[in-house]
Amino acid sequence: MFCRIYLELMEIEILFEDKDTLVINKPVGLVVNRADSVKDKTVQDWIEDRLGDDFFQYDDRVFRQRSGFCHRLDKETSGCLVIAKNPKAMNYYLKLFKKRKLNKEYVALVHGRVEPNEGTVILPLKRSLVDREKWQVHYEGKRAETSWTVLNRYKYNNSMHWKNALTYLRLNLKTGRTHQIRVHLSFLGWPIFADEKYLNKDLIRRDRELLSHHFLHAEQISFKSFSGKDVKIIAPLPIDCEVLLKSMVSD
Repeated sequence: MFCRIYLELMEIEILFEDKDTLVINKPVGLVVNRADSVKDKTVQDWIEDRLGDDFFQYDDRVFRQRSGFCHRLDKETSGCLVIAKNPKAMNYYLKLFKKRKLNKEYVALVHGRVEPNEGTVILPLKRSLVDREKWQVHYEGKRAETSWTVLNRYKYNNSMHWKNALTYLRLNLKTGRTHQIRVHLSFLGWPIFADEKYLNKDLIRRDRELLSHHFLHAEQISFKSFSGKDVKIIAPLPIDCEVLLKSMVSD
């Protein structure tokens, strides 16, 4: 009974839905998949509860393991998450992701003055040799490509090392590696605001006095749905991210 009430109270915004597909605005702090290390309820619990018998009628092993998830977002990353309601739709979307026929755009607030205004980084990534929860740029890794566009620049007096500057970016992923945006930007010298894995401890502490999570949001996704419809979805920023941007002074 408690589990059912908890799942009903879980606030997850549905951005798009048809008979085969669901796109949600994943909240900050919610883990996508169940794991032995995860004690709280997950998006996987929520979707299985929401679809009920319609979900459990399928015995497709991969679909049941993934619970229809076509990709993933980190715990602290919010925004567009695509979930298939049946195995055929899931296989269709997985192929779209593999062929890079889904366009994913993120927004992020990063330390430093990003220049030029537009650019692309192509650097291979692999799991860190030192910390297994992190990833790193490494010549033995898998190809990863991220493009950026500057949306705005701000003053931020807490980071002299980055010239007391913050930059608000739009990011387009050509590949979908784990921590791709976070590692690429950190490697270039523009770590994401309040990122506890890729920032130094002093700056994390100062950032988190203003924001309780890293500032990375999967804002837009566009694709041709399983039913053949052209779909473009925009997920609104978390309120605390909006408040932070409005409090900043443009540079």
